[in-house]
Amino acid sequence: MNETIWERIDRARERWNVLRHPFYIRWTAGELTREELARYSGQYRHAVEAIAHTSAEAADAVPTSPELREHAAEEREHVALWDEFVAATGGDTAAHATAETAQCVQVWSSGTDLASNLVTLYAIESAQPEISRVKREGLVSRYGFQAGDGTRYFEVHERLDAEHAERARELLAEVAGDDEEDRLVAAAERAYRANWRLLDGV
Repeated sequence: MNETIWERIDRARERWNVLRHPFYIRWTAGELTREELARYSGQYRHAVEAIAHTSAEAADAVPTSPELREHAAEEREHVALWDEFVAATGGDTAAHATAETAQCVQVWSSGTDLASNLVTLYAIESAQPEISRVKREGLVSRYGFQAGDGTRYFEVHERLDAEHAERARELLAEVAGDDEEDRLVAAAERAYRANWRLLDGV
């Protein structure tokens, strides 16, 4: 039986499941230093901005879609939420991107059309609720964070990204042709692999 595009993307996500990356394993175990958390916060900020950029690109491609405009506005606001986490770790919002981070940003923001932007957003956001939950729980239980400014980004994405991913999936089903499936699955896999590589450089 042939797999659907969604099943193929799910398999790609599992191949590059960042919760199995050594950095997040150490995060969950409480083994990261404060300096490592701070460095991570400055690096991943570039990725948060890339998500906002790609959301804006998708919204610009369909100016009649209030959902995409709202999504783009939310993602732009989420940069400020991430900056609360950066401040809580003592990180630097102006940190220079490592080569691995720069590669992630390039992959996440290099969509050439609406379908490629939507599949990138779907790939990222369908994985975020579980990742955000694990990171938030680790911050509170292992690193002494209190619920509030330092954890709000994760609280929001634990809840909201399931909705965002579902909407991206619906729109993608409307605009993508059957002959584009291989291209879009490859784009999703690149997005997952790029996130893994970002963590390699932290």
